[in-house]
Amino acid sequence: MPQGERLHRRLTVLGAVLVLAGGIAACTSGGGAEPDPTAGATGTATAPPSEDPPAERPEVEKPVPPETMARDDVAGAEAAAQYFLELYRYTYATGDLNAFQEMSHADCIFCSEVADDVSALYGKGGYVKDGAFTVERVSGQAPVEGNDFYRVDLLVTEAPSVRFEGSGDSQERSGGSNLLIFAVGRADTGWMVREVQIEEPDFNG
Repeated sequence: MPQGERLHRRLTVLGAVLVLAGGIAACTSGGGAEPDPTAGATGTATAPPSEDPPAERPEVEKPVPPETMARDDVAGAEAAAQYFLELYRYTYATGDLNAFQEMSHADCIFCSEVADDVSALYGKGGYVKDGAFTVERVSGQAPVEGNDFYRVDLLVTEAPSVRFEGSGDSQERSGGSNLLIFAVGRADTGWMVREVQIEEPDFNG
């Protein structure tokens, strides 16, 4: 997960059994400043406005759930995490939150902050261009006794992106690599994302 906006880190607890070690990726330190839900562990490069938003936003195709998501096992959880990452990018590119929120657990802090940011951005007429993700490695783990969530690790590389504000200003953001750790579980409606944690690529927690 996300389009092309850098993900953020926030301390979160998923329970004593599922330990995701360290929490959501932090983009601020001290001072009580509010975290930016689109800032990431590898950092971003913010530049002065470099181009005006095009008259029409580029069309982005809506992701299609893979057939593997129908499975109730580790393979299904891995497919769900990758699909959610595609929805993250699609949501920032289009402002369409429906599918993203359908997969967001009610207690997912990361999910709610992304939804708030997208709503605010599009409420002002803004959007995000580019920032595609490439999944380099996928690794899933079944829940242990006493826990309902699968852990799925995605090593991803993100391409550079541009965030257009409604005012016409833009921010160019550099890409980079991160390890995304998902907690996903099954519900009556399908797979749900409980939380997303962002770490450096060499994280071994």
